[in-house]
Order: sequence, then structure tokens, then C-alpha cells
Amino acid sequence: MFALTCIAAPSLLWAETSQIDLIGTWQTELSEQQAPGGGPSAYLRQTTIFTDSRQDIRAEIFADPDGQMPIFTYASSGPYTPVGSSTVIDGALNLELINETSEVTIYMDVPDLIAAVGMGECDLVLKQAVDVTDCISGPPFLVTDCTDLDLVLVDEGGTRLRFGDQSVDRCVSRPTELDQTEFRKVE
Repeated sequence: MFALTCIAAPSLLWAETSQIDLIGTWQTELSEQQAPGGGPSAYLRQTTIFTDSRQDIRAEIFADPDGQMPIFTYASSGPYTPVGSSTVIDGALNLELINETSEVTIYMDVPDLIAAVGMGECDLVLKQAVDVTDCISGPPFLVTDCTDLDLVLVDEGGTRLRFGDQSVDRCVSRPTELDQTEFRKVE
């Protein structure tokens, strides 16, 4: 009996992430980030919301470490489809995501930062959500018109969510490693 318990225990550590595990609101801690190309640093908080068929993701950028002075918000939304268990990350669920909307709302006029994050060509309006689907020119907010191949792992008793490595071109291939960014369940 003891031998059977020892053999079964590892499988309990790698419980499979299911679609039901995703449903809810997940958020990262506010963290300091350097703008691409060595631009000014800012503070980032990401929120993702999964329903049974859609994913919304929002990246909020702030000028201060307390998150009281918003610079801009990037929001994206679309359907997702679970496509089975990952064969490379124990416990992860493969997803296919479609980006239907991508909007940016700016709260401060900071052209250098806006250009550094690939939105210098966007016709942005202060405090108004603007569709940026056709004007973003680089990371970190790449707008794709493909089906994103990703994976997600929910662990730590259903309190932590991690996506696949975000440096991979997910239009071409699914990540084979987890991203270091941790989302915690807030609702």
C-alpha cells in the first residue's frame, strides 16, 4: 500500500489544468518595467479575465510605483479554445486565442514612451479608447491577426496562472516553456 501511495503522489503534483480552472479574474503585482530600447521605466500591472469562451487582457502602465498615476491602458479581447493537454509542460493546457479587439487609452501625453512601445504611429486621443489594431509596430503589445498558439498552467491550488513564454512567435509555434509572469486569482 505504501508503494502505491508513493507512485501515485507525483501525479497529484501535476494535476491537469482544465478550462474550468481558468474562469475568473487574474492579476499580476505592479512591477517596474524598462521601456523597449532603453526608454523610461514605468510600472505595469496586467489583468486577464477568462469566461467559458472569451479572454480579456488589460495591461495598465503607471508613472508611479503605487499605481495612482496612469499613463495608458492596453486592452485586448477575443475567444479562446482549449485544445488539449500540453505535451511539453506538465499540467498545462494548450490554448488557441483569437484577438478581436485591441484598444489603447492614454492618460498622459508622453510621446517618447508611446513610441518606445510601438504606438508612435497610432492616432491616440487623451482619455479615449482608440483601436490600435492597424498601427502598433512592435513589442511589447503586438497585435496579431493569426490564431495565437499558447498554453496556460494553473497551479498552487488554483491560485496562480502562468502563460507560455511570451518571447515566442505564437503565430508560428506554441511556447515550450512557461513565462515568468505570475497572475494571481483575484475573483
